[in-house]
Amino acid sequence: MNQVFNVKVNVMDNVDMDIISDIESKCLEGESLSQNEIDYFLNYVVYQTRTLISSKKSRDVNEYGFNFMCDTAQSIIARYFEKLNIVYNPLQTQKAISDNILGHSFLVADFLVDEEVKSYIVDPTYNQFFNVDRCMENNFKVINGIVLKTPDLGYFALKSDKRVQDKVKNLLASGYIELTLENAKIYGDLFYKTKTGNINYFNSNLEMSGFIYIKAFKKTSDRLTYTSNDLEKMGLELNPVYNFKKNSIKFS
Repeated sequence: MNQVFNVKVNVMDNVDMDIISDIESKCLEGESLSQNEIDYFLNYVVYQTRTLISSKKSRDVNEYGFNFMCDTAQSIIARYFEKLNIVYNPLQTQKAISDNILGHSFLVADFLVDEEVKSYIVDPTYNQFFNVDRCMENNFKVINGIVLKTPDLGYFALKSDKRVQDKVKNLLASGYIELTLENAKIYGDLFYKTKTGNINYFNSNLEMSGFIYIKAFKKTSDRLTYTSNDLEKMGLELNPVYNFKKNSIKFS
């Protein structure tokens, strides 16, 4: 996929399963993780989810765009988190942010990190909104002052400052980002700017505070598309490895 930003997804094809097992055990027991542990864990979860989906589509995980696979990724991660007693909230942008914007499914999950509860946006398929062809100004369709169609998120990210772009690139690579006020605003605003209707010129001034987005992400919820049984039948279930002790397993 030809992306707006030349960002490759984080590859984690040589996983220390003892580390993952220990982290899963801590999650089950409600124990605190270190910052290194949560980063290792979320990178693992995102990469395994991306690998499951891309393999099912017979595509290279490094090149696949994950179009229309957001609810599948959301279900894979949510059902896995359930097995580890991880608190999560499944979200849909048109409910959590605003109607008449690009529809997209993602998760917000809570973890005890360094004895403090931290929330993370987990979004392995965010990459689908950065295809060059769909991020050009000619994707705007405006008739009689009514916006009928907008470019994807990459168009608006390119018009943002370097700090915003750096945050976006990090999310594209890792598939997760901490839910801070700044990050919530960046994530939410890029979707908000895709709103259709009687909107100001090219939607450039559509924005809200990070506080509003966080409040919505915590209080709004959506139903999952797939059960664990559904995912198992589809060959897309991600299971805990807790109690499975084998170092450095190679994932293809």
